[in-house]
Amino acid sequence: MARVSTVQSIMIPKEDYPVIKQDALVVEAINTLSVFFHQKDGTWFGFQSLLVINNKGIPIGILTLRSLLKALKMKAGGEQLTKNRSFSDFYFAHYLDDASITVKEIMRPINMVTVQKDESVFEALLLVVKRRVNSLPVMDKKQLVGIVRTIDLFWSLGELLE
Repeated sequence: MARVSTVQSIMIPKEDYPVIKQDALVVEAINTLSVFFHQKDGTWFGFQSLLVINNKGIPIGILTLRSLLKALKMKAGGEQLTKNRSFSDFYFAHYLDDASITVKEIMRPINMVTVQKDESVFEALLLVVKRRVNSLPVMDKKQLVGIVRTIDLFWSLGELLE
């Protein structure tokens, strides 16, 4: 098995990452995240963040599940995203009655925490732990090329340890 050593080799290209517009409301963000959850062999997989784009389609931020829950003042672990039901029917619909919050208000700016595409997986892991983030924008100098998630980093680490 080939050893994975750089972030670029395990990142998700920005073109393949779920996207939401900066002016979207949180309810739309929740619904978008729920579309990207899927179950396989009893385990749930999916994205826990969205790439935020401006009106010109330029990536400007990352919206995480944690930010959404924090904005809605929820203490739940996000298990509602793993359910196959409409969020409009879900219990936190009452939170969404006051959901005038836009994605732009709660996103993390894209340049706040980043990693370069040629950095090692280990360096990216250290950054994730130090900055307490689950999704890292991957840059080629100043250009966004992808996103690496915590799960990708830990899978890669597991392969390195084999």
